[in-house]
Amino acid sequence: MEIDFTRLRYFVAVAEELHFKRAADRLMITPPPLSKQIKVLERELGGPLFERTYHDVRLTRLGEQLLGPAREILRQVEDFKSLASRITQAPSPIRIGATAYAPSDFLARLETAVAELPIPTEFGVPGSAAEVTAKLVSGNIDLGLIHLPTTDKRLRYRVVASYPGAAAVRFDDPLAEHSVIAIEDLRDRDVVIDFARPNPVVLAQMTRGLNARGVTRIVRAVNQLGGELEMATQVFNRHLVALLSYAPASAIGRIFSPPEFKLIRIDESTWPPVKIALAWAPDRLGDPADIEALAQRLAGTLASSNEPD
Repeated sequence: MEIDFTRLRYFVAVAEELHFKRAADRLMITPPPLSKQIKVLERELGGPLFERTYHDVRLTRLGEQLLGPAREILRQVEDFKSLASRITQAPSPIRIGATAYAPSDFLARLETAVAELPIPTEFGVPGSAAEVTAKLVSGNIDLGLIHLPTTDKRLRYRVVASYPGAAAVRFDDPLAEHSVIAIEDLRDRDVVIDFARPNPVVLAQMTRGLNARGVTRIVRAVNQLGGELEMATQVFNRHLVALLSYAPASAIGRIFSPPEFKLIRIDESTWPPVKIALAWAPDRLGDPADIEALAQRLAGTLASSNEPD
């Protein structure tokens, strides 16, 4: 048996009005089609729903027993339609990706700021800044945290953090006696910049910048699968100098901390700070102005969360 939901609505309307003309007016149809559809429904159900006389209309026993279930079915149909409408009309979440090579404490603050936004969001850490950039220009994410510089002209960005350079050395290294050094102090030292390897643009820029300042002995400390701990081990065992961002509260900053290591700030006049930005690709967005406004909002939140208490 197949029951038409429209006929159920007609049945409920007549049952509530107990008058075909008033029910027809309520349904915004004329009485003859209404009467015809009720008769079709009665045939489908196998019995009369109403007792009709010249003066009034009454529910039959079958009609009385089916009225409640009919109302419940129609309520469920309306709930089903409302749910579908909410799903189809709900805004798509803003997809935000971040480079895994940003300082970990900054990443944590960014994730918290994103979670507190009053809009649906999806947050992920897909890999290097190069991988984040690729996802931006392909339209797979809407907003991305990357290291600058970027050579991709399709991107717009807003700087949200700046970190001075730092040299990480063993506790008994001669450089450990200083709180601030110049980049030229790394001449004649074996310098590691392995953390820039996932981003070829940054790696090339750093290499050129170091060479221009007379720092030419750039070595590799970690293999393809190596990470922070392997780098720390190599710096300790081989008396290397690791060139990093000065972020003592980050995971890598805590690894290169006393008593085994010292993280030394590099004078910004001799080595430019690392800049981190929220970037977007306007050509891949439905409304770039909304994403730009979101980047500005996040930048403000991150700035305030970095202020001392």
